[in-house]
Amino acid sequence: MVGCKAAIEAPPPGPVAVVQALLIAGDSQQVAWVEWRVPADSSFGPEVRPVDPSLVQVSLVLPNGGSVPFTPSPGIPGRFQAGASVVPGAHYRLSGAIEGVGLAAETTVPDTIAVRVPAQDTVDGGSCVATFLYCNLPYSWSAVGASAYFYFQSTNDTSQVRIFGSTHDPTGILRLVQDTGTERLTVLAVEENAASFLIVTTPKSSVSGIFGLFGAATRVERWIVWP
Repeated sequence: MVGCKAAIEAPPPGPVAVVQALLIAGDSQQVAWVEWRVPADSSFGPEVRPVDPSLVQVSLVLPNGGSVPFTPSPGIPGRFQAGASVVPGAHYRLSGAIEGVGLAAETTVPDTIAVRVPAQDTVDGGSCVATFLYCNLPYSWSAVGASAYFYFQSTNDTSQVRIFGSTHDPTGILRLVQDTGTERLTVLAVEENAASFLIVTTPKSSVSGIFGLFGAATRVERWIVWP
């Protein structure tokens, strides 16, 4: 309008739907999270802003061309599950729509993790190099198709995670928290889609149509017995 000096600003961006699905080889249920975010590439916070399940029509497409729908997880807003096991080395697709917007993605599950160190299923916690409250444990592992590795030190029942970390190096040193009793060490080998979304400052989408992650991982576990 002539004579009006007030700047007319664009309206603030509204929330957008973001999907996250990390297939885990060997699990009988695959999980996807669908939530609203502003902006789309903001970090996944403790408070999920779930998308209404009626707006989510997403399926996991299997290597044989069949599909399994993701359905709402009872009592967990924003969480969806598909009853399917995925196989190391196999190729999977994500297909469907959220709020009427079509989406598509694909991923190949890394091969089974080959762990050379620690070679045994049970690790003697007293054998690692102690540094104050921590323990340095050498590792050497690899998985064809993996771009990075996540590791978790947790209680036996996984109810409490003590240490979480990630690395691109197949050989190195893990820094664990010294404790008593028996604890679980979980390692995930993740492919490029997951690595580019989960362990970077600015996540990179691997889903076309909307923003999100469709990745895959294989898992191996070791048991740490502390003296």
